[in-house]
Amino acid sequence: MIGSSPPSHQRFPAILTFALLAAACGGGGGGGNIPDAPPVLISASFVGAGGSPVVGDTLVLTFSENVTAVGGKLLTDADVTLSGGASLGAVAAAPTQPAANTLVIVFGAGVSVVGDSTTIVLAADNDVVVDGGGKLGTGGTPVVIGSSDGAAPVIADFTLAAIDAELNGTGAAGGTLQVPANGWTIDLGYTDNSAIATAQTSITASVSVSTSSGAQPPGTNLVPFLTTVSATNTTASYRVPSTVTFPNGALTLTAVVADVSGLASSPATFVATVRAFTDLLRPFETNVNTSQVWYLDFGRDIESFTTSGSGTGVRVDIVAGANGRSDFEDILRIVGLNSATPIANVQGGLDSNAVVNARFKDELVQQLEALYDGANVTFTLTQPSGSFGSNTSVSYGSFGYSQIAIAGSSDLNGVLGIAIFDPNNTTQDDDTRTDYSGTRLGVFLHTIADAGLASGASSSFRLVFDTFAAVHGGVPIGEDNADDDRLNGTNTDARADDITAAIAALARFTAVVTGHECGHSVGLVMNGAMPTGLYGDDTTNFPGSSDGHISNQSLFSGGAINVMSPQLSFSSATNAGTHFNSLNLAYLREQVFYGN
Repeated sequence: MIGSSPPSHQRFPAILTFALLAAACGGGGGGGNIPDAPPVLISASFVGAGGSPVVGDTLVLTFSENVTAVGGKLLTDADVTLSGGASLGAVAAAPTQPAANTLVIVFGAGVSVVGDSTTIVLAADNDVVVDGGGKLGTGGTPVVIGSSDGAAPVIADFTLAAIDAELNGTGAAGGTLQVPANGWTIDLGYTDNSAIATAQTSITASVSVSTSSGAQPPGTNLVPFLTTVSATNTTASYRVPSTVTFPNGALTLTAVVADVSGLASSPATFVATVRAFTDLLRPFETNVNTSQVWYLDFGRDIESFTTSGSGTGVRVDIVAGANGRSDFEDILRIVGLNSATPIANVQGGLDSNAVVNARFKDELVQQLEALYDGANVTFTLTQPSGSFGSNTSVSYGSFGYSQIAIAGSSDLNGVLGIAIFDPNNTTQDDDTRTDYSGTRLGVFLHTIADAGLASGASSSFRLVFDTFAAVHGGVPIGEDNADDDRLNGTNTDARADDITAAIAALARFTAVVTGHECGHSVGLVMNGAMPTGLYGDDTTNFPGSSDGHISNQSLFSGGAINVMSPQLSFSSATNAGTHFNSLNLAYLREQVFYGN
């Protein structure tokens, strides 16, 4: 940790107003008066002592939606189609209903059903099973009549885009997820005392859904039209492909899962809103590039640094004025990753400093790509063509990239980074400015160097860098005669391992801070609940949050945190479990969006 009160990120006031959000186009309707699909059988299971049913045993039938039995009617062989000439027997009692989507009948005299073999489906002449809209069930895929294991599966989790319950609108924070017409996942988690028959999972919608096979009316099982990402005995995930389109408006999804014994769960529902994905709302347009491009600028040179004091009294002092070397490289000298007297020609004509810097930058890019996994974002060390000139922000569709400085010190005490807050990433932003309304923008490594070197000898920072930081008696990389062989891989001793670990640790820390600040400039974290925001500044439901930030400690363990938390320490940033929370990541992946 960096002291008991870690230095905080600062969210710079947004340069875009909410008026831009209000100008976005509204969504359309939800399917009109298209009739819904008839209820179909999902699973069937008999309850009895033997391997096949006998008179008095019961048959549990579970349907794709809530149903009822028409009053005064018996559910008999005339209402179903059984394989192999099987029969329910002379059914004498009307069905009972233990759950909204379940009917139970008692087998009658003459029953001839083979457990785990005979199949059943509603017949075209069914006049008993009816849904809430008065539509009689008919057809579907025949299901095997299983032998009940006594316990139906339970759907414990139902969400979209793998978003945790605390963040998907079903938790205490409330809200409603807003999704585009497709591109997101439907995710289920369930429990059962036997295996799940994943092929029988049913997911239906309250609206008509466009597919490659034509419009599917409400109540149709959509699983055959979805892309199965995974389906196991405990979880399943289905992606809504581009060939499937949900209409604009309110949407209720209903899921039912069945186990191999023929018992099915009670229906679980999830409510969301589908809305047109306009450029004003989507974070990453593709008008100029195929992805959002972020240029990482290491060139700032406005100061240099020295150290004073000793032990926990060490200070990294700022010396104003350019010195012909980037402020980033000056900080690397302070922590011992660079040397004033580097070893020449270590690798490909590069000296030890240049080799370390190249490794650091490559690791930084890899770490950023891992944090933004699945997002349409590219990080580059090469400046693309074009210049911001005197503009701090440029219309997104008219320019090719945003940029951020990896630099030395902030002009505000204890700050790790400042960036332009850009709701919905409407503009390309220049986070390299040294005078943005009187404040420097960028990522500030002086803050971590100053706090880290002044921390206790057993702190996570000093355990990594004391080997190299001269102020703590370390030998900078490049000042041990064998460091050239360590950097080119021919010497693999303990110091070589320490070099690798130090470069990786500082790159990881820098990646988390950079990912956080770039997050602000692509629209994280708007205050308020979905669909207006992403729960920023909700200190009631997410203690520790602040304006433009969200703390989700209940979702992280072992010292890890959400990237968009308002505070960050060296140990939390370098923790392998630190990442964007599931809602922030879904936004970056363009599976959900905010603004209405």
